[in-house]
Amino acid sequence: MSFFINHPLLLLLDKPLTGKAGNFFFELRRKLIHLFFGLFLILLLFFSSRIHLIFFLSTVLIFGIIMILLMQSGRKIPIADWLLETFERENVRFPGYGAFWYVAGSLLLALFLDNIYEIAAGVVILAAGDSAATIFGIIGCRRLPYNRRKTWEGSIAFFVFSLPACLFVGWIGAALAAIAAFAESLPTPVDDNLLVPASVLILFLLI
Repeated sequence: MSFFINHPLLLLLDKPLTGKAGNFFFELRRKLIHLFFGLFLILLLFFSSRIHLIFFLSTVLIFGIIMILLMQSGRKIPIADWLLETFERENVRFPGYGAFWYVAGSLLLALFLDNIYEIAAGVVILAAGDSAATIFGIIGCRRLPYNRRKTWEGSIAFFVFSLPACLFVGWIGAALAAIAAFAESLPTPVDDNLLVPASVLILFLLI
């Protein structure tokens, strides 16, 4: 047990690192949660049903809105405060900003796509592709010419790690990965957690 408690990676994740290294490990923590939540949604979809997925996401979204309103009014909610302190980025528009759009984007897919394999492909791209884009983007150094906040390394990683979507929808998953990677790289005010599933949804509706 002590091996796991004192594992170097876990100890490093707890250190208050600063600069690029600190940002990397902070984002790594966030994106691991991002990835595992997406995996949970896929398992819920296949081992339960699309309707149960919609119900779950709707419930989480409504509960989240209530929590956001309470926190904005100054109420202290211990568990929510700890989650925000541990995983929330600074200077977001409202508490739980990223998580809110992640749930909303996933719900968008579940509501407007009837095919569970298409929903799963979209969730894979959101969970794995967007996570990889952030992690590899931080360590990347080749900036995109049309968005200096993003890197070639991040966009390529997004595409590569989104390719498991092909397991659900065949080779159309590669097209989805490419379009979503491009959408994620654009300099828009829309959060990636909404922009990515929206781009996937639009492509599915067009084909």
